[in-house]
Amino acid sequence: MLERIEWIRGIGLLHDVDGKAFKLSKTQLIYADNGRGKSTLASVLRSVADGDASVLLDRKTIDGSSAPNVSLAFGSGHKVTLTKGKWSESRPELLVFDTEFIEKNVHSGGIVSPGQRKNLLQFALGASAVKARAEEEKATKKSLEANAELARTTAQLAGYHQGMLFQEFQKLAPTTESIAQPLIDNLRKRLQVAQNIDAVLKRPLPEDIQEPSFDLDALFKILNLSLRDVEEDAEQKVSAHIAHMRNPSLERWISEGQEFDNGSVCPYCTQPTTNVELVRAYRTHFNKEYEQLKNNVSMLERGVQTRTAEAVIDKLAMATANAFASIALWAGEVQIDSPNFDIDQAKIEIGAVRASLLSLVQAKLNRPLEPIGSSDEKASAQQRWDTVLKRARETNTQIQRARLLINEFRGGLTTENVGAINQEVMKLQLSVTRGKKEVADLLTLLADIKKRSQEAESNKKAARATLNDQMTTTLAAFQKTINQILKRFGASFSIEKMDANFRGGLRSEYGLSLRGMSITLDGTPKFATALSEGDKRTLAFAFFIATVNSDSDLAKKLVVIDDPMCSLDTNRKSQTKEILRIISTRAEQLIVLAHDPFFIRDMKEVLSQKGLPALEVLQLQHSIDGYSQLAKFNVEQECESSFYRHHRLLMEFCAGTPHDSRMVAKAIRPFLEGYLHRRFPGLVPRDLMFGGILAHIGTVLPTDPLNFASPLVEELKDINGYAGQFHHDTNPGIFDTLPVTTSELLTYSQRALFLVYRGTV
Repeated sequence: MLERIEWIRGIGLLHDVDGKAFKLSKTQLIYADNGRGKSTLASVLRSVADGDASVLLDRKTIDGSSAPNVSLAFGSGHKVTLTKGKWSESRPELLVFDTEFIEKNVHSGGIVSPGQRKNLLQFALGASAVKARAEEEKATKKSLEANAELARTTAQLAGYHQGMLFQEFQKLAPTTESIAQPLIDNLRKRLQVAQNIDAVLKRPLPEDIQEPSFDLDALFKILNLSLRDVEEDAEQKVSAHIAHMRNPSLERWISEGQEFDNGSVCPYCTQPTTNVELVRAYRTHFNKEYEQLKNNVSMLERGVQTRTAEAVIDKLAMATANAFASIALWAGEVQIDSPNFDIDQAKIEIGAVRASLLSLVQAKLNRPLEPIGSSDEKASAQQRWDTVLKRARETNTQIQRARLLINEFRGGLTTENVGAINQEVMKLQLSVTRGKKEVADLLTLLADIKKRSQEAESNKKAARATLNDQMTTTLAAFQKTINQILKRFGASFSIEKMDANFRGGLRSEYGLSLRGMSITLDGTPKFATALSEGDKRTLAFAFFIATVNSDSDLAKKLVVIDDPMCSLDTNRKSQTKEILRIISTRAEQLIVLAHDPFFIRDMKEVLSQKGLPALEVLQLQHSIDGYSQLAKFNVEQECESSFYRHHRLLMEFCAGTPHDSRMVAKAIRPFLEGYLHRRFPGLVPRDLMFGGILAHIGTVLPTDPLNFASPLVEELKDINGYAGQFHHDTNPGIFDTLPVTTSELLTYSQRALFLVYRGTV
């Protein structure tokens, strides 16, 4: 049992708490206003339970110079201390329910994390599965160690069988280097030959040269073309006539008039035109066939020049040179005569073709209306052109012969699979490696580790099966107990599908049943929004109580409950009192921390036994410099005051308890006035009304403790501006008839409560 809180120093508002004079009882009630260090005291007791002082180091008094320091006296005066950031020992028999318990084991902000599920499972299982859990953890650890050793050995062997799967390497027949090396040398020779074959087969083959082309038939067709009824000197006659008339538009006018010429009479005067030279000249000059003939003849010369130019021979020579270069690449393996192309002679021959054809073209240019080029001349031209083609064809024959010989050589080569030869070389080399002593030792070790790993995995599965059985039994009973508690609380929801798994480490799984609908922890509807804040705290409290009640060693446990009434309605408060009464009879000690004096008073009545002295209640009260001190608490006297009556009225109204709205509105001002009187006892003039008190605060000296209320004045004035409407002294005549709007009243009631609870705006 915790007998005394001897001292707490340097932790939040518990800057210099001296509790040596107060011996704690088996059932101890401790009262504190909000913001007086009640939750800090719960954190101190949780910290010593876990033996973890880090949370207290984070709560170091901001404006204090003392390092966190605690001395607690347990049974028989045994002291447990916190000095230099460490507890002298942990006291796991302390079971603490507070906000930290909820956030660590149940939920935080409506979210249930994997860590909270894990912590809740460990808390729920308690001592019932300690041995099974320890065996499972031990087996899991051995399995992990065996697997780690297996991975290390496998990694060592990986350096010996690079390029081959381990299973294949393990099956290799061990050999020695003296046996394998001659085989490897032979394979490498084959590899060299095979690699040369690949290179040979990639050499280019000689390609035929492209023969030049010339359509002599088309050429002579144009040369042989003639037109009848065309004047030879028509151009000169028409040009002379148009020049004589001195009118540039005349030629177009004459051209358009040709449409009306019937070839015999003038369309204007009907005079005969058959023998008129100028009219015949018009007909020739504007004849479309004549124009087309002249155009075709004019293009003949350029066509002949292009197709018989020396560049044609140069192109043949270049193609021949390329074929010769390709043939030269095979000269080492194939005896081939290089193709011969006499460039100079070819140019002479194509020049003869060019000269004879240009002569005919020139004659046609001079006499376009006459047919030029006889059949003999055409045959002669064809003969000369065939001479040019013959030289190209003879060269192609030589190239084709060379390509045939090369292909015969290529076909005689024997191809081998280079990749397969390399695989054989690697296999022989790894067979030598496989025969080394260090590799044989590693393989023997690997087989032994695999056996141990399999045994460890089997033991782990067996241990988990045992743990699963115990967890299934324990969690089924745990779920049943929780739902019984929730039913007592009148909750509209219950726990379902409570289970555990090993995903991400051992953790709990459960769902909620609300209004006939199943709610998962991470699904839709969401846990965060499906339950009210009161429901969430009720759920967390039910988890805690279910675990405590199922603890077979509860008679040796110290149960600490911080603020069990937070967000609870009347029925749940009544049930909480009864639950705490039962725990007080079973546990070694029950310590209840609360900010509601009426709850403290009721608990004192419930827990007091007839014939025994009444329980002594302690409180964390305001002390010098705004810190808190442990002191005795007269709960009956405190509950008789109007301040707590007004406080309860506002608190219950904000929690949804039906009340006369006008009574609630009237309670706001005296509640705030009572708060100032209690926060600054003896410093607030009692003969002043609330408005006068606020004005008085603005006149005090900076050294006056009442000056600490200055930051609250504006908020207090604003709230009083609303609350004063319902008091006779500030609103005579209509204060009792002024309508009260519920939503507005709720807002100002909450503001008043928040100001008092926090002590700041």
